[in-house]
Amino acid sequence: MENLAEFLHASIRLTTPLLLAALGGAFMQVAAVPNIGMEGMMLIAALVGYIVSFTTGSWVLGLIAGVLSAVLVGLIYSFFVLRLKADIFAIGITLNILMAGVAAYIIRQYYDQISMLLSPNAKLLPTISIPALATNKVINSLFNNYSILIPISFLLVLVTYFIFYKTPFGFWLRAAGSNPLAVSASGKNITGIRFAAFIISAAFCGLAGAHLSLGYLGMFALSLVAGRGFVALAIVLFGNGNPITLLIASLIFGMADAASLRIPIEVMPPQFPLMLPYIVTILAITLMSRFSRSFTGTEQQ
Repeated sequence: MENLAEFLHASIRLTTPLLLAALGGAFMQVAAVPNIGMEGMMLIAALVGYIVSFTTGSWVLGLIAGVLSAVLVGLIYSFFVLRLKADIFAIGITLNILMAGVAAYIIRQYYDQISMLLSPNAKLLPTISIPALATNKVINSLFNNYSILIPISFLLVLVTYFIFYKTPFGFWLRAAGSNPLAVSASGKNITGIRFAAFIISAAFCGLAGAHLSLGYLGMFALSLVAGRGFVALAIVLFGNGNPITLLIASLIFGMADAASLRIPIEVMPPQFPLMLPYIVTILAITLMSRFSRSFTGTEQQ
């Protein structure tokens, strides 16, 4: 029972960055402008957040700086896509590669490190613990000692659902994706709506990146994000932008990630367990595509 509680605890911690990024990606997905640049946004947010944290001695400033750095990338992304009408996939992939290069340049040029930063002066995100739950070892392991962004991420699922389906902005956002001509005919600025989606999505990715460096590992490494931005994109596609479905899919991938870390090397080489989350991603997308064709009647007979 105790091992199960520890596994679930690890699953929730690993779910959080995926969930935050996926929620951000949903804002762009429902507006028909998928966020291909989540990987780069998360990486630069993780780096900037960590640097500001150990430079200023404040996790709050680190978190804010991480989010703002991701928003800056989102502004660049939106400028090329919305203003210059560039291909969203080409620009997104380019930004991912560019941010990886920028991160490598910063830590090597200014901190004389090859691939990671680790400072004893870094202030990490505070953890939340409820003393009343600490009396039982299993309950304490399951419900306590989470960084502050973890409960916030689950709360943001409800906030995002409310915005999508209960607010005028959510209505116009969904309309921009499903029927942009009708939005334009109504007098609404579809470019402005999609621009807001870019910024909100980038801010969520900033939270995800900052969580990785300031809440999950307490350090920065060039391999810190490790494809989580693309996994988050897969979750968005799998969930079709629905926040509740995104939560379920994120938990599945988080559990797969946690399971991959618990398979002993005596059973199989360590490289194979690390493939597990990505195998789950491929299977999920394959199943989603197949069922989507079946429901729309486009599957070839």
